[in-house]
Amino acid sequence: MKVFVEISSVAAAAGRTELRDHVGRLEDAGATGVTVSDHLFYTRDGMPRRSGVRSACDPLTTLATVAALSDVLELQTVVVNTAWIHPALLLRQFAQLAVLVGGERVTAGLGAGWSPEEFAAQGLEMPPFRARMERLEEVLALARQLYDTGWANLAGTFVAADDLPLSPTPHRAPRLLVGGGSDRALRMAARYADVLDLHGDPRHGKVAGSTMEEARRGDVRRRALTTVEDLEARYAFVRRAAAESGRAAPAVSTQVWYTAFGSSSEVRAAEAELCAEWAQLPVQRLDRSPYLLFGTPAQMAEALHERRERYGLERIALTGEGGIRTAPPDPLRFCREVLPLLG
Repeated sequence: MKVFVEISSVAAAAGRTELRDHVGRLEDAGATGVTVSDHLFYTRDGMPRRSGVRSACDPLTTLATVAALSDVLELQTVVVNTAWIHPALLLRQFAQLAVLVGGERVTAGLGAGWSPEEFAAQGLEMPPFRARMERLEEVLALARQLYDTGWANLAGTFVAADDLPLSPTPHRAPRLLVGGGSDRALRMAARYADVLDLHGDPRHGKVAGSTMEEARRGDVRRRALTTVEDLEARYAFVRRAAAESGRAAPAVSTQVWYTAFGSSSEVRAAEAELCAEWAQLPVQRLDRSPYLLFGTPAQMAEALHERRERYGLERIALTGEGGIRTAPPDPLRFCREVLPLLG
């Protein structure tokens, strides 16, 4: 199983020396690769932007720097916002990374954008969900053409290409990643993606709001309530959709937002704190959420093996971007103590 470590927060504040040292520690711990998200900024708990904003990193510059610092780490975005520029300009950046380090090390995660605050800060109005999904599908169709054939022709409502070549041309194209949990997003992943970052089951609530914090709270609640069994059913949906498109189902990735190492009593205490402070739910067991890991290293490895058996989990991303205040994942400890048990 591949283990990626989110480095967006580190990269937003680190100079080259600090980032080089961090990359070295990840290599030594056995991490598969790094992953970065794509935001102009983060906001905190409804605070005014000038006092509550956190910095974000530029994803492609960060990955290019990691590529210069490491000969082994894979490079991944989950996900780049494709809403603001022509997607060919993003796709060539991933292609350039693939030329430099090999396409087998590059995963181009592409998304539609979801933060109304980031759109508004640029004087833009965020389109409704349906329009963003329609544009993303055209983006993915363009990406699939370019990476499969080296050329693209597309006369879409939102994206157009007229004998557009892929340049530069890597020996092996990057993998395409799509993230989502809605039926529409899963169908797109089945049709175009090599990797699916599987989000929470939409039966457990919507991810929407007028601010980043409101949308994040909806995402948090949905992921907390989603179970391994839910994702097993969702991936069965993906397999059927892929078969209808004549493609193999994409590999599955999930983000792990929290790891609680400890005894049973320590795990119960962590669950209670997460319910109260993070998910804003009545106190309950959370050990069936695919986005959380609890217990000893052996118990965490056992949980990940079950997820691999249930819904084909092939890669995880350890991320502190889920808004958990108690303690984000400890990636170095996880890689040293859990990764060797995964095979």
